[in-house]
Amino acid sequence: MSVNPDVNIVKEWILKEIEEERIKPGESLPGLLALARTCNVKTDDVQVAIHELVTEQIVTQNFEEGARVKVPQPFFYPLDELMSIGRMISDKGYENGTVFLSLDEEEASLDDCKVMNLEPKSQITVVERIRTANGHPVVYCLDKVATDVFEHFGTHHPQSSILKAVEAASQKKIAYAETEMEAISYEPYISDALDSDPRDGLMLLRQVHFTEDGTPILYSLNYFKSSLVKFRTIRKRLSLIHI
Repeated sequence: MSVNPDVNIVKEWILKEIEEERIKPGESLPGLLALARTCNVKTDDVQVAIHELVTEQIVTQNFEEGARVKVPQPFFYPLDELMSIGRMISDKGYENGTVFLSLDEEEASLDDCKVMNLEPKSQITVVERIRTANGHPVVYCLDKVATDVFEHFGTHHPQSSILKAVEAASQKKIAYAETEMEAISYEPYISDALDSDPRDGLMLLRQVHFTEDGTPILYSLNYFKSSLVKFRTIRKRLSLIHI
């Protein structure tokens, strides 16, 4: 909360309007003068209140559309468990689908060999897909597999989970994944494939999946539409031993 009581008056008024659904997600807030008159404060106080709500991600603001109530993302993707994207979508009541862009066997690049600990010129399966919810693009997936998954995966097979396909093909269980996250701005090919607005951000989840014996077997680059997916994890504070 702000130390300025007039700013807090404006914030509380806006939050109550949102809570009681008089202003719905995606709808515009009243103008500065209207809010100032309603709350009996200065327009400067209204601007500060809106700025704080933008910082708290309750309101969004841009030059063209002004201040609007933020539309919440419909999907949560947990970072503390290996969940398939299809399950993330179906758990929220949407029909999950897959659009295959390519499914090929290729020679691993130098980076692929380094990431998956492969010998030079090793063959890998490369799968390029769009995961959809009720037919709408949500995630662009580029998966590189250190085994042949053609018999267990693809347009000719109902299996849509790359994790299950890899386990079926390799007869090994995927136990864990090393994960990195990176915010990505507009990227022409991927953003277009996801039907994203140039202003929409993407979140890249780069994962290397390992079998129970510590062998890297699947290298995934998943680009999530930030407007649709929110990430969630539980972080615990480590106990410090003072000597």
